[in-house]
Amino acid sequence: MNLVEFEAKGLLRRAGLPVPPAQLLRPDDPIPMDRACVVKAQVPFGGRGKQGLVTWAAADQVQARVSEIRQRMRELKFEPVLLLEDPLEVAQETYLAWRIDDVGQCYVCSFSLHGGVEIENHADGLHELRFDPRQIPGAHDFLEFFESCGVKGRALASLSRFAASSWRAFIQNDAHLVEINPLAITRQGDVIALDAKIVLDDNADARHLDWSELHSASLTSAGLTDLEQRAQRAGLTFLELEGDTAVVSGGAGLGMALLDMLGDAGMPAANFVDTSGGSAASVYAARTQIVFERAQRDDVKAILLYLTVSASNIARHVRTLLEILDRHPPPKPMVIGILCAGAAEREMTFQQAQALFAERGFPCARDLKGVMAALVELRKKHG
Repeated sequence: MNLVEFEAKGLLRRAGLPVPPAQLLRPDDPIPMDRACVVKAQVPFGGRGKQGLVTWAAADQVQARVSEIRQRMRELKFEPVLLLEDPLEVAQETYLAWRIDDVGQCYVCSFSLHGGVEIENHADGLHELRFDPRQIPGAHDFLEFFESCGVKGRALASLSRFAASSWRAFIQNDAHLVEINPLAITRQGDVIALDAKIVLDDNADARHLDWSELHSASLTSAGLTDLEQRAQRAGLTFLELEGDTAVVSGGAGLGMALLDMLGDAGMPAANFVDTSGGSAASVYAARTQIVFERAQRDDVKAILLYLTVSASNIARHVRTLLEILDRHPPPKPMVIGILCAGAAEREMTFQQAQALFAERGFPCARDLKGVMAALVELRKKHG
């Protein structure tokens, strides 16, 4: 879940990190007109300044600027929630972020002396510091890093303390990403987060019962289709796409690989689906039913169902899947793929599973190459 700015800054504030004084303005709240401020639309995307959704306003301009941005947000179909933030004197705008490197299996702190808009134009100035996940970074662990980036004076200590505290906020809130841009350095050498982007890991929502009450959660739900919302309530990650091949798969990595292969073969996917609820029959059923519902539409020509089975028993998976298909026949021609390890064939071989599916009219292949070939032939056969 992507947090809008005021909720991202709320997490930082609770972690003891400095953010500018600000006032949240709900749609029906009266507009204050006693001081200059920066008016910021609370929407779940970047580039707000280029779209006229962030602007500075003098004390006598606040009412007009708020009214303009509220109207612009209504046109974009967003509830007009605004943040009125006190302007600050800034000596330098920098960039700092935390992310997880899945390949390197470590935490990564990214920093650049060039922050603010169009940070991508300064990619050559981006530096990274990596931490073993077993290590708890302290402020002292960042001193040499920031010094090598060109930070001097009091700002060196301020940035080091901020980096260590922001790591704790990153971990404690189960975030995929914490990005502070710009992270301002004042003339006194202090630092303050002028903007913040935080992406939370939806798989951790069971540990954060308050997430469903966030304004960001309502924005996320509002942007979903009816089918995507139903899938979300069923514990599925489901995304509708504009392709013509519906896909039933398990695992995000496998799902993305299938989407790439289908696109390369000229049979683009009509959806992405993933589950974090294991391989129970109820999970199979919910996942399959949602995808089949997507496949009922005229733009879908075929269905690809692909499973990988390593140590668990392929017989259990096949019987469960056959029961589901008997209760809910696929609405379009379907190819089944099962990649199974030898240990999975202790009660049923792949050839036996293949024969069971063939009895019901479903071509079944073992590897991705065979599945793609079978899918091409199936589409030719059915036009």
